[in-house]
Amino acid sequence: MNDWLVLAILAVIVIAAVYTRPRWADATIALLRRLAGYEMRTVDIDGFKVVYFESGPQDAPALLLLHGFGGDADNWTFFTPLFNKQFRVIIPDLPGFGQTGYVAGADYALYSQVGRLREFMDYLKVERAHVVGNSMGGYIGAAFAANHPERVLSLGLFNAAGVDMPRKSPFYEAALEGRNLLLVRERDDFERLLTLVYHKKPWLPGYLKQAITAHSIKVAGDQDIIFQGVFGERVWLDTHMQNIKAPTLILWGDDDRVLDISSVDLFKAGIPHADVAIIPACGHVPMLEKPRETAKLYRDFLARAGFPATLPGETP
Repeated sequence: MNDWLVLAILAVIVIAAVYTRPRWADATIALLRRLAGYEMRTVDIDGFKVVYFESGPQDAPALLLLHGFGGDADNWTFFTPLFNKQFRVIIPDLPGFGQTGYVAGADYALYSQVGRLREFMDYLKVERAHVVGNSMGGYIGAAFAANHPERVLSLGLFNAAGVDMPRKSPFYEAALEGRNLLLVRERDDFERLLTLVYHKKPWLPGYLKQAITAHSIKVAGDQDIIFQGVFGERVWLDTHMQNIKAPTLILWGDDDRVLDISSVDLFKAGIPHADVAIIPACGHVPMLEKPRETAKLYRDFLARAGFPATLPGETP
């Protein structure tokens, strides 16, 4: 085989690899969803076609998982397999995020999202659920539990937003200067974001990192609007948390650079009956960074609250 033919074959391989990179990313995400037992469904709510995923027996108690700002249902793919044998796990892409996406002109304020969550549960005929939220999802989940206590069996707040943290985090300090470090506007911003939300930045294959970065840049403008809608009113939970009646777990990674761990004291003051669990060497997304440790602490909490959930024998 002559040198030109070898070079031509290599060129075709390189071109094919570059061309199919988005498909590799899609295939990787699809595999994670399959391992988590995700089944995708949609429902029309308040002008949004809400995409959500279910995993586990339909007749089991409902476990509703709410992602944080900039995230989506895929934030729970490592956590879900540890509970989908005992629960009907329900994971929406919240309005404005993921495949549900942004709708121009919609109201993204806290209580609009709480109202949509109630409609979502009504559509699924879920009268009561165990509710777990991370970051913004914890903010929405806590507000939902305070306003609809009869609908919540238990509440999990994983590095939750909603209180004005006593000690300012790097994210908070940047926000006071007008910079939102959760937005990805340039390629380098994604690396900075990983460093911000993880204690130890995870390795990601280049094709997946490239696909996530491209998507994040594309939606940055819309997410900036959503952020102002959700958090611009400064409707903190301080005056509402006393209405939370459900057994509650306040769980935090000890190296959270988005929402400082000092927030725990305010949540505990507002929900005195709550349990507290701290995960060492962990950042803002414990269900992604340390899913097994997070699941064990949550499972132990459920057992103490009278809702035992045994650990599956195998983890994908």
